[in-house]
Amino acid sequence: MPKMSMTMETGELLLFHVKVGDQVKSGDVLFEVMTDKIDMEVEAPADGVIETLVGNPGDVIEIGKPVLIMLTETEVMAFDFGGDAAAPVAAAPVAAPVVEPVVAAPVAPTPPPPAPVITPAPVVQPVAPTPPSVAPAAAPIIVNTSVKAVPKARVEAANRGIDLRTVHPTGPDRTITFSDVNSAQLDPAVLKRQAANKALIAKGIEMTRGIAQASFNRRANANFDHAQLISAWAKVLRGRPDLAAHQHIGVSLIIESKYGSALPVFRDPDLINIDQLRTLVTTTSDAAKNGKVPIAMLSGGTTTIFDLTSYSMSSATPLLFPNQVTSLTIGYDSESTKNISLTIDLNFCDFYDGALLLDALIASL
Repeated sequence: MPKMSMTMETGELLLFHVKVGDQVKSGDVLFEVMTDKIDMEVEAPADGVIETLVGNPGDVIEIGKPVLIMLTETEVMAFDFGGDAAAPVAAAPVAAPVVEPVVAAPVAPTPPPPAPVITPAPVVQPVAPTPPSVAPAAAPIIVNTSVKAVPKARVEAANRGIDLRTVHPTGPDRTITFSDVNSAQLDPAVLKRQAANKALIAKGIEMTRGIAQASFNRRANANFDHAQLISAWAKVLRGRPDLAAHQHIGVSLIIESKYGSALPVFRDPDLINIDQLRTLVTTTSDAAKNGKVPIAMLSGGTTTIFDLTSYSMSSATPLLFPNQVTSLTIGYDSESTKNISLTIDLNFCDFYDGALLLDALIASL
């Protein structure tokens, strides 16, 4: 506070006419003070800038205490309550504060936004559609026409899925027969039974080697079945009781099956109604194919019939079994005719008898 009189020790700050930062010129009123004798305005002695306001209006400030600080180009001036009223107290020269320019920190250039990361779409491996559940396909039917086989053998091979090229042929000119197909892929038990049957037949052939035989062939109308043939042949033989080795006439019909050849015997078939006989032949044939011929029907044969039509064979010389004097073979000739061959034992009848027997059979069919 500047001293305004000799008795002044304090002064009251009444009012500031400036504020911090104001640019003032020499003579501008800075503030007003009141003493015990007078109110007085204090002016700026030079041009400058208000740096600091120390007191507040209404403050009682002692002489010598600064009230305001102003900066000029060469010095800092402190106005206080000490010294002459009009003479500002010059403070020691103070270098003007160096105001370093505020240099904005270099702003790193805003990096460009990162390139969008393109996540490749996941590669979806194609999944094969699940096939619908289906029943397993039936085994293909193998029909091979590059080999020789009788029609019945081809049908059986197709039904069983057997490749005919794998079947060993035993027929004439290496023709595959029905028996050849039946023998293919059979279990050991069946093969053993077949071997036994072959041994039995071989034994029968050996027994007949010393028998004088004669064979005759005729062509007959094909419109007859097994029942008609069996009945007609039994009726012909009944007229020659000297040709029978038994009290009855037993006609054996050879039936092929997977178990080998079965020879069921039909006793006195000429005395049975033809329809009943036809039913008996059918049921017996089915039983024979399954290896279930009744034991009672496996003996008592006086003659035997071989049917070769299922093998597409036209003729063959039928065998004479022990205790039998005659045997017949039926072969394929055409759609309307069949070949019938008759073999006789010359120890019981001659050629003439054989020709009469065959003619009588054909006439009755």
